[in-house]
Amino acid sequence: MTALMRRYDNRVRQRGIMKIAGYVRQTPGRSDPDTAFAQSERIRRWASETANELISVCQDHPTASAPMDRPGFKALLDIARSGGTDAVVIANLAAFSPDKITQEIMIQDLREAGVTVIATDDADIEALGTARDDHARIVVRDVLARMLEYRKAFGLSGDGEVVTRPTLVEPEIMVRDTSTDVIIELIAPTA
Repeated sequence: MTALMRRYDNRVRQRGIMKIAGYVRQTPGRSDPDTAFAQSERIRRWASETANELISVCQDHPTASAPMDRPGFKALLDIARSGGTDAVVIANLAAFSPDKITQEIMIQDLREAGVTVIATDDADIEALGTARDDHARIVVRDVLARMLEYRKAFGLSGDGEVVTRPTLVEPEIMVRDTSTDVIIELIAPTA
């Protein structure tokens, strides 16, 4: 275990026993595929070594690439949003996607659901942390943070629906002269 991994494990242990959910997905098309089984075993080993409670492991099939084709990740988000888990453990970031942008979007969704994202692969620990040497991740995180600020500022939820409070607007009908033209003006009530 590297020094970086020991520091990471110590920070996690200071929080006490956590309920964790795992996520595995075999990356398609890799020359040396990291099988879903191997990923799952690394997650189980990590949970055992850190004395945390593994409550579930969600899995997507290797060909799942589109967001609508990820029932395992949707289940993971549901578990996270329900408050059923404190952290999500992955064997490596490639389980989310080989693409850094997609990885960061998925990580942000999990963090917004209130969970910590943990990787068992030493190489991914820094990427989940500050990623100070990974300029692409830093830019993506900045864009995602600004999008979140924008949505909150304009009352937009994450799914693009406008969140508004109903306001009663009473129409006022004004008849001008004796002609048949009717003008309807909507006047917002004054508060």
